[in-house]
Amino acid sequence: MSKTFSLASGCKINLYLRILDIRPDGYHNLESIFYPLSWPRDQMNIAIDSSPGLTLRSCPKSLETSSNILFRAYNLFTSASGFKPGLKIYLNKKVPVGSGLGGGSANAAAFLLFLNSLNKSRALQIKHLMDLAAKTGADVPFFVSNIPARVSGKGEIIQPINLNLQGLHVLVVCPGLIIDTAWAYMTHDRYAKSSSALTKPVLTTGPTSYKETGFERLILSNCFEQTIFVEYPQLAQLKLQMLQAGANGCVMSGSGSSLCALFRNKGNLLQACNTLDRQNISFYYSTIN
Repeated sequence: MSKTFSLASGCKINLYLRILDIRPDGYHNLESIFYPLSWPRDQMNIAIDSSPGLTLRSCPKSLETSSNILFRAYNLFTSASGFKPGLKIYLNKKVPVGSGLGGGSANAAAFLLFLNSLNKSRALQIKHLMDLAAKTGADVPFFVSNIPARVSGKGEIIQPINLNLQGLHVLVVCPGLIIDTAWAYMTHDRYAKSSSALTKPVLTTGPTSYKETGFERLILSNCFEQTIFVEYPQLAQLKLQMLQAGANGCVMSGSGSSLCALFRNKGNLLQACNTLDRQNISFYYSTIN
C-alpha cells in the first residue's frame, strides 16, 4: 500500500485592493491587504507513486487539465530541485473557482511546501521557495506565509501586518458566478482609459448612525467593484443586501465574484445568512478568535 498524505488549503479575502499600472511582463502592479481564512477550504489527498510525474484527479473533473496550477508548481519545483517524485493527487475542491478567493493559489502553495518537506535534507531555502511561488502564480507567495499582509508588486512583495479582527464574524458570500481573472483585468484597463476615477479607492462601509464613531466602522475598498458591478449588477445588489442586513463593512474579494461581509453583531450576521438562504446563495461564515 502506497503512503498517503492529506493537505488542506484555505483561501483569502482582500480587505483593500487598488490596481496601479501595467508592468512590462504583462502583470499589473497593485496594492492590497490580504487576510487568510480557513473556510471555505480544499482538501488534497496525495499518494506516493512508483512512476515519476504527477497525476491529478479532481472533484469537479473539469479541473483535471494540464493547465491546473498544481502542474505548474510541480514542474517548477522539480526543475529547481532535481527532485521528481511520483505523485497522485486527489483534489476535493470546495473553494469556488473564479470567486476571487485564491483557492488555486492556496493549493499551489500547500503543494510546494509539501514537495519541499518531501525533499527532506535537500529542501530548498525559504527564499528560493518564495521565488518559485512567485513564478507559479501572483498570489502563491502570500499563501506560503499565510498570515495577514500588505501585498504589492504583482503579488510577490509580502509585508506582514498586525491586523486584529478578533471578535468579528466573517461571512463569505459565493453567488456561483465564475469571473475570469484575466478578463477582469482587461475590463478594468478598458474602463480606466476613459475614467481617471478608477485610480481612486472605493469606500464600502455600511451607513453611519449617530451612535457610531469612526473606529467602529469598517472601511474596505476594492477598485474592481467599479467595473465588475457594471458587468454584474447582481453583485452590487448582494452587497447592498449585506449592508442593509447590518454588516459593518462589505467588499468584493479580488476580481470577484465572492463578497466578504464583516459583522460585529451576531444577530445581524444571522439575518444576512437568512437573506442568502432564501435566495439559495452559498455562503460560509466563521468568527475570528
